[in-house]
Amino acid sequence: MKNTLSIRLLALLLLPASCFGQDAAKPLSDAPSYEAAHGTTEGSSLIGQEAVDPPSASGAVDPTLAQPAPPIRAGFGFGYKFHYYLTETYFNPSALTAPAFRAGLRMANPPGKGGTQFPPEWRRGSEAFGRNYGDAFAERVSFQTARFVTGAITREDPRYAPSSSHNVLARSLHALSFTLVDRSDSGHPMPAFSNFVGAAAGGFVGNAYLPSGFNNVTHAGQRATLRFGFTASGNLFREFAPEMPGPLRNFIMLIAR
Repeated sequence: MKNTLSIRLLALLLLPASCFGQDAAKPLSDAPSYEAAHGTTEGSSLIGQEAVDPPSASGAVDPTLAQPAPPIRAGFGFGYKFHYYLTETYFNPSALTAPAFRAGLRMANPPGKGGTQFPPEWRRGSEAFGRNYGDAFAERVSFQTARFVTGAITREDPRYAPSSSHNVLARSLHALSFTLVDRSDSGHPMPAFSNFVGAAAGGFVGNAYLPSGFNNVTHAGQRATLRFGFTASGNLFREFAPEMPGPLRNFIMLIAR
């Protein structure tokens, strides 16, 4: 009797465990299978990978093309011209040295001969040097100021554009012709109005203070022509300056800029 009760009690204990084991092993009807779940995960992984992976080598993009292009300045505007004018006229060492060099040359070789020669107060002593220095400085400022104003009105670029040729003769002709025809703000060839007006201003400014006999239209025209020749020489210098020895280039800039 005891044995029969023990067997029945053991059977009652094992039956729920067996049923629970079968239910656990049986997949839920509402749950997706591993294959379906794995396939979906793999598909979404591929989609995500497709969105972030870089293009293949056959469709590679040049990294320089992907970068934004730098802004292009539309011409040489008034602000740039004004800065260029100040730098060329005042804010460089030659603003002091070049007029002094010219004053010394004029005192060593004064214009005119005999009765038409420069008066003594323009030829001898420190006061004469001061007068000639002031004349050279006034001519420089008048030339550069007239160039700046004219260039601003006519939209003319005051900078020199070097030749692209490697031939010395071609480069020389380019530099000389650039005195007559230079570039507009947009880079197109145009008459060099500013050079003509600047040379005239530099030549005629002396009529306000030079001694009698040198303050007339004839001498003013000669000074204007000389100033225009200096402009052509300056273009030649700018064309070949990069190939000059540094000390020679700096010396020329100090006495003739």
